[in-house]
Amino acid sequence: MSSHSHWSTATDKIFIKKIYDNIGSYINQGTILDLGVEDYNFDCNKFINNDSVKYWQLEPYRVCENNDGFFHCTVQECLEKYPGNENKFNCILDFGVLGWNGIRFSQKEQKKYIDTILKLLKPGGLYVLHGDRVEEDLEYKINVDEFIFPNFELVSVMGFNSHEIVKCPRWGTVWDIRFLKKKCRSRR
Repeated sequence: MSSHSHWSTATDKIFIKKIYDNIGSYINQGTILDLGVEDYNFDCNKFINNDSVKYWQLEPYRVCENNDGFFHCTVQECLEKYPGNENKFNCILDFGVLGWNGIRFSQKEQKKYIDTILKLLKPGGLYVLHGDRVEEDLEYKINVDEFIFPNFELVSVMGFNSHEIVKCPRWGTVWDIRFLKKKCRSRR
């Protein structure tokens, strides 16, 4: 099942496809986790175009078979349901799970979500966070000051700025795409 038109007509997906097109050479050899699966995600593994990169997906409500591994769960329950996957991923792509107005995470849920991302991601790993600016309730807005910036640093990678802003010319929707490197904590 392929839905190429989605990748050439939806404003944010046009930008996101450029990330998929570049991430395989950036990671080179390693493992990527892509959060959330829709029908159009069937194409993502081939966009990466690098057989040395393992492409995993996570989704609680459906299954896609065009990957190298799959977690059938939410982010928050991933390590409870699939233990032993700490520090597994070089990159996590979060294109509209945290920060999509269709899924509302409270501040408490955001903390558990990001804590799990941090455990899944290797030290120095890349977290690409894409979210819209539709949410107005502070309880459900991504709390970047509390959960993102203490744990990640913004980085410019693959020719992208560390914080890209994409705006739909037709509907005015605005998306923030942040390229974030997991901070390495020193042991004391």
